[in-house]
Amino acid sequence: MEPEAGEQNMDKHLDGTWQEFEAWITDMIGSDCRWCVRPQGTRSNREMVAALVLKDIERNNGVFPGRNAFIEKP
Repeated sequence: MEPEAGEQNMDKHLDGTWQEFEAWITDMIGSDCRWCVRPQGTRSNREMVAALVLKDIERNNGVFPGRNAFIEKP
């Protein structure tokens, strides 16, 4: 199974710097974002946030809904 567009380079951002991870989120949601709850920068926390972002986008027909448990568009 081919990875979805947002998943293709996700491993790089899960293991990279926090700024790289936030840049990945910005790319995925198509906007800057603010943290509602900023988790610690562990790989498992990043995986959880990334999975939630991707699921929210999928459920909303390819568009981030504007807010989830961790981030929101300003």
